[in-house]
Amino acid sequence: MNTGPQTQNPPDSENSSRLVLAFLAVVVGAISGLVVSLFRIALQQADRWRDMLIAWAHGSPLSGFVLVVGTVAMAAAIGAWLVRRFAPDASGSGIPHVEAVVHGVLPPAPFRLLPVKFVGGLLAIGGGLALGREGPSVQMGATIGSCLGKAFRRPVLDQRALLAAGAGAGLATAFSAPLVGAVFVL
Repeated sequence: MNTGPQTQNPPDSENSSRLVLAFLAVVVGAISGLVVSLFRIALQQADRWRDMLIAWAHGSPLSGFVLVVGTVAMAAAIGAWLVRRFAPDASGSGIPHVEAVVHGVLPPAPFRLLPVKFVGGLLAIGGGLALGREGPSVQMGATIGSCLGKAFRRPVLDQRALLAAGAGAGLATAFSAPLVGAVFVL
């Protein structure tokens, strides 16, 4: 006796959906790893430039001090302006925002967060502010996962899984520790 339409997916459709999700998770991990690797390389270069500026400043105490402080203040101001103007969700470390999105409390961040977080984080951290690279790395990876989930029209639960995969890949790349990313997601 048929009581109405079937509410469950046929087994083949469910397996196919899982394969697509697994494939997308690998793609999200690879793209997140690439973006966060570029972020780390850019931060290392910014550290070198800042060190060269500080070394030069030792030769001219007053003007060097003013130049170093002015440069750091300008970098921080530009980073803050970018966040306020283009992606307010990029403020702070980013990890609390990612957790809120995973729990369904906040909507996922739009793609524009990615370049703002990258450039803003580079300016702030590269300028010498006492910030860590893990928060921006997690949020950038999560944004990549969320955006790819939307682009491939995955269900909301799959989008959250891809967001978590991107966040884990971002953290793993930030610390060069793959198991840390997996444990973070769990």
